Amino acid sequence: MNKVEVLFSERAINRGGILLFSKKDALDFIEQCKYLEIVILGIDGFFISESCTQPSLEDSIDYSGTLSNSDIYEKALEFVNNRDANLYFEIICE
Repeated sequence: MNKVEVLFSERAINRGGILLFSKKDALDFIEQCKYLEIVILGIDGFFISESCTQPSLEDSIDYSGTLSNSDIYEKALEFVNNRDANLYFEIICE
């Protein structure tokens, strides 16, 4: 786990080793990545219930091929802000 994942681990729902964050916590996580200059590689959206974790491909994005990190944080914040409040997010970072 990187520094941000450790800081936010208690705010996450752990499903099969995947840390899933509410929309608010995902936005805070991205802001902390920006502050610590930790590169975000992608975001995956999930619908969750007590018995099911359902990935949503239309609510996922890959930044790993992006050459410039300068605006990844703003793009990531915008992406999460534009998603349904019922989604949970895995944020993949370095």
